[in-house]
Amino acid sequence: MNKTLLVKSAYLVELTEEEFLNKYDEIMLSISNVIGRDISVSSNKLQWESISTILLDPETINCGRCNNCKSWVTDREKENHIDELNNGAIINGKILCDECLPEGHPWAF
Repeated sequence: MNKTLLVKSAYLVELTEEEFLNKYDEIMLSISNVIGRDISVSSNKLQWESISTILLDPETINCGRCNNCKSWVTDREKENHIDELNNGAIINGKILCDECLPEGHPWAF
């Protein structure tokens, strides 16, 4: 019996306010045309299935930019973390990514 794996990959796209409001559909179509192609790896075919987006808004969802390096992170110590973002945690009131967390922290890389 065959097993089917769902392989997830995440890309970040930074848009200006004008691009987001006026060109979102056009930009998403261009992106899906590039990443939405079926590819073969050895004798296995990776079949493109779908695309989805999440508007990263630290005010409404569990995300933010690392206080040190500015990479997008999700606080793994809170509910509703976003699996596709880097792991992070709050230290002294500031969110840090797994690379910037102090050594020995459970989420430090």
